[in-house]
Amino acid sequence: MGSRNRYGSTQAVSCENGQLTLVSGHFDTDSLQQAVAQYRREGRISANRGNQCPIVAQSGAWLSMTLPELDGWNTGALHLDGGTIIVGHAQCTSVTMLPVNIRAGGGTLMFDRGTVHGGSLLVDLKRMCDSHATLKLVFEGHARQFAAYDPMTDITLVGLAPGSDTIHGWVALRLDGNPWHIVCPTTEEGAPQLRHEWQANGQPHVTMHLPG
Repeated sequence: MGSRNRYGSTQAVSCENGQLTLVSGHFDTDSLQQAVAQYRREGRISANRGNQCPIVAQSGAWLSMTLPELDGWNTGALHLDGGTIIVGHAQCTSVTMLPVNIRAGGGTLMFDRGTVHGGSLLVDLKRMCDSHATLKLVFEGHARQFAAYDPMTDITLVGLAPGSDTIHGWVALRLDGNPWHIVCPTTEEGAPQLRHEWQANGQPHVTMHLPG
């Protein structure tokens, strides 16, 4: 299935076993709904699945959704396989839980600058099939961002320190293990933490590379 979109690029999308694969082009909520409606008419997505079908963003595909759109659209997981997912902040009051699976192709997760008031996003990142794929995390409008490793739970948190309920920004990420090999403790608010910080270094965003 292919079509033109408002970005001027050609969209290519496929569907197999109820899973929507974005092959190339820019996608938003409207184009996703059009694709789902088409495949539902063809009987390739069941009517009761609705907005719950898994979505895979492959290399050459961009998916842009705001926080409220994500909250209302996809209760199934998003999958990155070389593509780019851009999450835009918008006025809302909810906390959105978003599972994102990283496949062999890796990809990019981008988060735009947030407003003072609004919802929060908690992302659960998983590498599938012990993949060594690399992932780029981009935080727009940040001067710095950090990751903290909790050896008690063997979990790394980005933008959320262990034992804290305050997000540094509007988005926090959870990863299994210690992918950045954080071993040097720093003292934050009187308590030592295994924590590493990234600086924007004059750029309008902070970029973190999750190693393979």
